[in-house]
Amino acid sequence: MGTPNRQSIRFVPQSITNRAFWDAARSTPRHEKLREEIEKRSAEAPLRPPVPTASDYLAARTRNARDVVDNYWQRDRATLTALALRRCLLGIDPKDPDERLLDWIFSFVTHPTWTVSAHLPNHDLPQGDVPILDLASCEMAAIVAELREVLAPWIETHSQTLCATMLHEIDARILTPFANGAEVWWYKPDGGYASNWTGVCAGNILAACESLAAQGQPRPKAKTRALEALRYFFRKGFTPAGECDEGVMYWNYGMGMACVGLMRLAPDEFEREIERAGFEAAADYPRRAHLFGNTFFAGNDSGFTANAPTQFVPWLGHATGNAFLLDWAARFGVPYARDFTTALRSVSAPEAEPSPPEPASAKIRTQYLPDQQVAILRAPTKRGELICALSGGNNDERHNHNDLGHFIVALDGQIVIPDLGAPHYKTDFFGAKRYTYLTASSRGHNVFLVGEHEQRPGKESVSKVLSWQPDAEIPRLVLDLTAAYPPEAGLLNWTRTLECWPATEAAPPKMVLIDVCRLKEAHAKVTHVLWSLEDFREPDEKVEGTGFRMRLGPLNCEISPAPSAMGRSSFDPAEFLMRDFNGRTLHRIEAAYRADEEGLVKLETRFFPA
Repeated sequence: MGTPNRQSIRFVPQSITNRAFWDAARSTPRHEKLREEIEKRSAEAPLRPPVPTASDYLAARTRNARDVVDNYWQRDRATLTALALRRCLLGIDPKDPDERLLDWIFSFVTHPTWTVSAHLPNHDLPQGDVPILDLASCEMAAIVAELREVLAPWIETHSQTLCATMLHEIDARILTPFANGAEVWWYKPDGGYASNWTGVCAGNILAACESLAAQGQPRPKAKTRALEALRYFFRKGFTPAGECDEGVMYWNYGMGMACVGLMRLAPDEFEREIERAGFEAAADYPRRAHLFGNTFFAGNDSGFTANAPTQFVPWLGHATGNAFLLDWAARFGVPYARDFTTALRSVSAPEAEPSPPEPASAKIRTQYLPDQQVAILRAPTKRGELICALSGGNNDERHNHNDLGHFIVALDGQIVIPDLGAPHYKTDFFGAKRYTYLTASSRGHNVFLVGEHEQRPGKESVSKVLSWQPDAEIPRLVLDLTAAYPPEAGLLNWTRTLECWPATEAAPPKMVLIDVCRLKEAHAKVTHVLWSLEDFREPDEKVEGTGFRMRLGPLNCEISPAPSAMGRSSFDPAEFLMRDFNGRTLHRIEAAYRADEEGLVKLETRFFPA
């Protein structure tokens, strides 16, 4: 894959009066799916825009339900976007006043708050005189600004006051408080915490400032602070090596919204304001975490499937000269039309050409994420690759899951041993009850139960890399995972080793996990947990008289020695609010072991093509 030249391309929204641009957008084949989505959403849109009620906001507290107002933020805002884009495509037409769009814009602009229920203090009703600068409200500032920038000629055929109202609301709710130093948890330069929130909020505030500047209404104080926050994001929102411990799904959100603002800067200003090394390291994370197709190593709340949003990935690929991003956009690019800002950028996105496919490797390949302590090992098979990823890190990461020692396995472009991802969020998921949810707890990962003890959250629950040997004949990662469990578990030591055994004339390649546990008490119980997207195939076979074999779809799994007891169960992912898997059944195996007289448990788990 060649390295393209860096090329910073400034994004400038096109007015509804620029008919050459919008008429081309109506006929360009690559926008066909976006146009279809616009027409579908517009046709389904009610005449009167939905408005959340007091009980909708309070449901986050009274019923642990944040989805009603989240839907207003996401689904209904997407409908507003579709209606606005449809008007842009059709142009100003005196015979079609489009009062429905006018009502939707007015409703969203003047709604009592742009903040969602999950982010309000004590999950109470919004308080009109207290601005809350959260994800939704900062996004809305950019949306309203660019709606005004693009649609002002059409709006003014209806009203001479609405554009002034839009400007007032952007300032009062977001830009003025932010410019005057409003305290926000997502930007504390004297020692704080950064996550995708920092990129989303600061990126959208910058986009709003640049939009207003283009309309003759510059907001220099808010812009200066937004740029400071974005520099902070690239320093603190990623690990020192540029990794995103929130996963590629949240990388798409945080990095994507940061780019929503950055791409509005002139190229020379972009070069002055943003330090290249940190920016390019963060931009390169998807390549380093890539497994195959649009599938990536998944950690914490991120799912393992991620398409390339066209509103920023092609721009980012050109801005950084990153060939992987351009290839990802060309092969798996999708327009992100949840809101007006991202939809505008999708329409204007530079085209990305796919790179020629790389020849299949005949050698074992490795990838390593040092800050997350993730090794991805790849062995060639007859049809593709056998891939295994093992992760360490700590249990105090952003969007954390208790998952030290967790692993996933894929064969020939198919995930077999998965990560469960995040649930559909409930209010209390972001609080003390987080680890009562299966997907966030170690029960929902391919790790041990020690007795009945799960892993614990917190900074003290940390893995140590004992060895990383990517260039050995048998590549391996060795992790010490002892600290993942509370002292009362009685675990003195646990190491988990991942090795990749190359194919021989007699045997296919194998991914091998070697677990060694030492416990305080003889005969203490350890349960080896495996999750699978494939059911367990009978009959189970003995392996050399001491082991246990099962077939998981295209994959064989051997465990040696054989467990003292075996439990199997199947689950509907919807039962646990899981976002992924599209109605597939999940399967779980629990292989129980007893320590010997010295408190020792040692076992091997081998995965290879069936």
